Amino acid sequence: MKSAKARKSIACLIIFIIGSMLFAGSLSWAKGRQESRNILILNSYHKGYRWTDDIMEGIFSVLGPEGQQLHLTVEDMDTKRVAADQEYFNKLYEVYRYKFKDRKFDLVICSDDAAFHFLEQFHQQLFPDTPVVFCGVNYFEDGMLKDQPLFTGVVEMYDIRGTIQAALRLHPATKNIYVINDKTITGQGVRRTLLEVTKEFPDVNFISLEDLPMAEIQDKVRQLSADSLVLFLVFFQDTAGDHFNYDESISLIAAGSRVPIYGVWDFYLGHGIVGGVLTSGYSQGAMAAQLALRVLAGEQPAHIPPVKDNVNRAMFDERQMKRYGIDRAQLPEGSTIINESYTAKKQVLVLQSYHSDMPWVHSVDTGVRAVLGAEPDVECYFDYMDTKRNPSPEYLQQLYDLYKYKYGNKKFDAIITVDDNAYHFVLTHHQEIFPGTPMAFCGVNDFNEQVFAANHNWVSGVVENVNIPGTLDVALRLHPRVRNIVVINDHSGVGQTNLRMLRDSMPPYQERGIHFDLLDDMTMAEVRDYVSRLGDDSLILLLTFNQDKANHVFSYEESMDLIAEKAKVPIYGLWDFYLNHGLVGGFLTDGYSQGELAATLALRMLRGEAPGQIPVVRQSPNNYMFDYRQLVRFGVDLQKLPPGSMVLNQPASFYGQYRTLVWGVGLFIFLLVIAICFLYVNIIGRKKVEQELKVHATTDTMTGVINRRTGLLFLEEQLVRADEAGKPCTICFIDINDLKRVNDQWGHHQGDRLIETVCLLIKEALRPADILARLGGDEFLIIFPSCTIPLAALIWQSIATQALEYNKTESYFQVSLSHGFAQYNPGSAVSSNELIKEADFCMYQDKMKQKGIIK
Repeated sequence: MKSAKARKSIACLIIFIIGSMLFAGSLSWAKGRQESRNILILNSYHKGYRWTDDIMEGIFSVLGPEGQQLHLTVEDMDTKRVAADQEYFNKLYEVYRYKFKDRKFDLVICSDDAAFHFLEQFHQQLFPDTPVVFCGVNYFEDGMLKDQPLFTGVVEMYDIRGTIQAALRLHPATKNIYVINDKTITGQGVRRTLLEVTKEFPDVNFISLEDLPMAEIQDKVRQLSADSLVLFLVFFQDTAGDHFNYDESISLIAAGSRVPIYGVWDFYLGHGIVGGVLTSGYSQGAMAAQLALRVLAGEQPAHIPPVKDNVNRAMFDERQMKRYGIDRAQLPEGSTIINESYTAKKQVLVLQSYHSDMPWVHSVDTGVRAVLGAEPDVECYFDYMDTKRNPSPEYLQQLYDLYKYKYGNKKFDAIITVDDNAYHFVLTHHQEIFPGTPMAFCGVNDFNEQVFAANHNWVSGVVENVNIPGTLDVALRLHPRVRNIVVINDHSGVGQTNLRMLRDSMPPYQERGIHFDLLDDMTMAEVRDYVSRLGDDSLILLLTFNQDKANHVFSYEESMDLIAEKAKVPIYGLWDFYLNHGLVGGFLTDGYSQGELAATLALRMLRGEAPGQIPVVRQSPNNYMFDYRQLVRFGVDLQKLPPGSMVLNQPASFYGQYRTLVWGVGLFIFLLVIAICFLYVNIIGRKKVEQELKVHATTDTMTGVINRRTGLLFLEEQLVRADEAGKPCTICFIDINDLKRVNDQWGHHQGDRLIETVCLLIKEALRPADILARLGGDEFLIIFPSCTIPLAALIWQSIATQALEYNKTESYFQVSLSHGFAQYNPGSAVSSNELIKEADFCMYQDKMKQKGIIK
């Protein structure tokens, strides 16, 4: 009996436990069902329109992070580009009726007037009994919701009064306020509000500029007196019928304005207005999302009054405040300030497309630092997009959100973008993230002239030119028996660009009987097997192979190592980062030169040159570069290498092998000399005199720069260093034009002043490592260590620009110079005298061109 009772008790307990589990599971399921909500966001305008994008950011800031159970669907009505008439509303109704016939939404958020009025008309037919939260609605009256108990939201109340009060507080002597507004429907609605507000300021004259075309408005604001201000409301179309984006109109007007400009919408901030009490799309969206959460939690929309106050904020731009001498202590309490600067240094963002561990990236960074690191008033920020390992469009969108948050309130003085992804990213999002910031690019393969032309006013840079014929020519010269070239390439964007250039380059070689085999649809294992069976009449041209047919991803070094491990024939390429991993060499593009050139262009922008006046470097410098170990492996005669070739991994010279010993002996001798000097303290005075004589012996007494003898010694030393470092050295021979005429017309004292002026102008433009020497009379020599002619030409352009600026103020004489370059390549047998003769000849050619004797 007891056993039966026990069994009964156990059975009841099991049933209770199972029932509890099922009940808890049903509660959890029901809770999940309750929390999983569908929300439709209906925008009046379109993605990419600043106001709408700001509203969406505000909505996502509230619903996004906690929105795992909130499924958001976004629809754009596009009424900014399509007239929002009844016919268009009817067509949208038919589309939405079909599109959403099988979908149930728990709530609709709508932005701006068109979407609000559309839902007023079609709410019950499309979304019966569904709550609606609106935002961005201008023309709102309390009676509008009388028959709409499911509606609540945020009214867009632009604060003209608050902005005028803030402006007059900052500029109490103001007598005139010039109002810029257009005659669109929105503009006329704003005008009615303005007319009511102006009655409250009887001591100020309000003067409308709405009847003028853009050109006349620009001319007018250039001539305003100091007792005037500008109130910028909306201006999307002028009286001539020309249309403008929000940033175009304010930027065009603010550029030449003599007086401060204030506004009432935040999307004009950062483009020319000082600030004001601003309506924010972000705040509208965030507030609407907060109301949406209250409705989803169970509150009835009819019990939530529309929000009309506490949405606008006092916001100001520090750049404009500095421009007009506005003290931040005078700003309204709680004001938000954008573009705040905490340092006097120029801020440069270096935005890399790839990740910091890549040799190419490291090489570019080194080139940038070589130029900007020597500038004490410049500070660089390095950021790495990592798009090589994350190529998806979704990742780029995430980067956009990150950078807008990260840099939205930070003002850079210049941006350097490296490689295609960073370049196109900044071109696309410049106005949203980096408004008004000039850009210098480098490493760009996909360079579109039309795209550049549309942005040239704020962009210049260095195009990355890979030179396939240059590499093929040197490879075939070093391996004359080769008749078969095996090309290894992948299907990436860079790979497809490579393939187009290869096909353009192939015909001349095919006519000579050279056969090309393209390996672009294989796994890495298949490629390795193929190259292991190649004969002596073949060589390999490696373009890029970061992803194989099986979608295996490889770094540049990995792909090179794996292929070189199996290859029994030489491998040539186009980029220097393959060196030291099995590449013989080629006519290679190197990251250092790209970064160095881009940084030089950025420095010119920081010094005031307009990007649109700085020509793009379309032929970036490539160099013949080889790996000594691979040359020896394949029996290449080093004498056949092109003049000026850089050869890595060569055995060290006697000095290189015993450098430490030599320095040790030298240090010992130096210390011994110092000890002896201390013993003979009585001759210190004489030593000082000797040192002064030495200075006089090495410098030019008139100009203070080094003299001819010392300059030639420096040049010899730099050529030796160029051989040791494997980097070129460039010189520039300079002659002052018309010095004799200045001496004859104005006297030798003015001729001497001309020589001194030229020295000052040149020294201001040179890098810290560059050397200026006076050879005698009106002839000078500049030595550019670790420098190619294209880079030296950029520095010369700065010298020429400074000379032009000086000539605008000088009355006695004009600075006119002739110049000529010559480049020394490591390993070449060119002497310093021959190098100077070459530069002297180029200078003479330049002088003849200036005189019109030759073309």
